[in-house]
Amino acid sequence: MTQLVEALHALGLDAELAPSGRWAKFQGERCAVYVTASARGTAYYTWCDDPSARSVEAYRDAVAAIQAGLRRAAGGDRSQMHQDR
Repeated sequence: MTQLVEALHALGLDAELAPSGRWAKFQGERCAVYVTASARGTAYYTWCDDPSARSVEAYRDAVAAIQAGLRRAAGGDRSQMHQDR
């Protein structure tokens, strides 16, 4: 099981997963959230379908990337998002 899958389970989230376990899509409050692991699994990238928050953000931790994606999908303050990096 990948760290991304473990993080999703720890947070109690259901997600659409790639067979490799390195790519996840799940529903946030306002839009879909995407999280993917780098090839080495040392970075996690997140973005959401909200046109105003569609830029990709990088995190070192899968849980932090998932939580940031959920905040973005909920319309959270961008200043809060950068605290977990």
